[in-house]
Amino acid sequence: MRSLSLFIVALLGTSVHGIPQVVPASGGPSGSGGSGKPPPTTAGDGIPLVANAKNPVCVPWYAIRDAIMGGLFQGRCTDNARAAVRLAFHDAGTFSLALRAAGLPNGGADGSMLSDPTEVNRSENNGLQTIVGLLQPLVTKFNVAPGDVLHLAGALGVLACPGGPVVPVFVGRHLPLNIAPQGLLPSPEDPVDKLVARFADMGLTIRQMIALIGAHTTGRQRFVNTAVAGNSFDSTINIWDTRFYTETLATGLLPGQFKLDSDVKFATNITTATEFTRFIGHQDLWITDYAGAHEQMSILGQDTTTLTDCSEILPLSISLTPLEIGTTGGGGGGGGGGEGGVAPASNKPVTDPPIDPTLLEAAIEKFRDIWLVPAA
Repeated sequence: MRSLSLFIVALLGTSVHGIPQVVPASGGPSGSGGSGKPPPTTAGDGIPLVANAKNPVCVPWYAIRDAIMGGLFQGRCTDNARAAVRLAFHDAGTFSLALRAAGLPNGGADGSMLSDPTEVNRSENNGLQTIVGLLQPLVTKFNVAPGDVLHLAGALGVLACPGGPVVPVFVGRHLPLNIAPQGLLPSPEDPVDKLVARFADMGLTIRQMIALIGAHTTGRQRFVNTAVAGNSFDSTINIWDTRFYTETLATGLLPGQFKLDSDVKFATNITTATEFTRFIGHQDLWITDYAGAHEQMSILGQDTTTLTDCSEILPLSISLTPLEIGTTGGGGGGGGGGEGGVAPASNKPVTDPPIDPTLLEAAIEKFRDIWLVPAA
């Protein structure tokens, strides 16, 4: 595991993180995640066992992992998993370097969304009430900090979507010190310069900002335009891929697609377009940048010297590369993600290789088996 000193460097805006790899365990995790299935006995499922825990501080978090990934997400890229990723952004997105420097009440990655009964009911948090209600009982049940539960759920939400990278997980956050200030969450109606300034006030660079908005690849809009509530931001809502960048930049709308004004502006504005197009067709590059940016976001406002890295509990990422159609890949998934493949017939790069649904399901069943709910 990397030392906490690296994360202090990250808070100063230096990108130093790659994607940590989880070595496949020789069995299943600590529990059945509510699915009723026994732990698997075969090797290679990529889910670490509590019996093999390296840090005693992390032992309780194996059960919390299973309660979230199994009980709430059912091992898949469900609406609850998507909502958990969005919740992590909304919890951390009220952090302000300027407010902290002035000694004023501040937000941050502290779990105030789970502890403040009014925050989740703000208009900008519409749609998060369900996931907040599902996570709140875990705080009491396991006697842990709300910020730790919330940001573990955010990291697991990313991993629940095939292609999503491992985002390091930390525990030991302090309880929320303030009610999160209003008016600090970035809005899709804001101009680019305002959004850039807001992310900078969080301590995030333009490139990190553009990497983070790629999470829209598994998102739906429900409140920006209620006439088309439920429309997705790209055509592959159940996988974590770069198609969001490709399809946002493209002219027109695909059936069932919705484009946020801010995303379109990011794709074309002179300040952000280079970073936006950088990720098109480059899965490895994007998920590496995304994991580092999400990690930094998840500790905004925290004293990193008091946190414990419990990334050991996280399951293996499901790579999309072996699941691509018409590429040299083939197999059942693995860790770390992959870049766009090459079509053998033309030997030309494929910007967004299609994913074989049979291979995709096989990878999910292999690497998320104990958390899946059996078909009725």
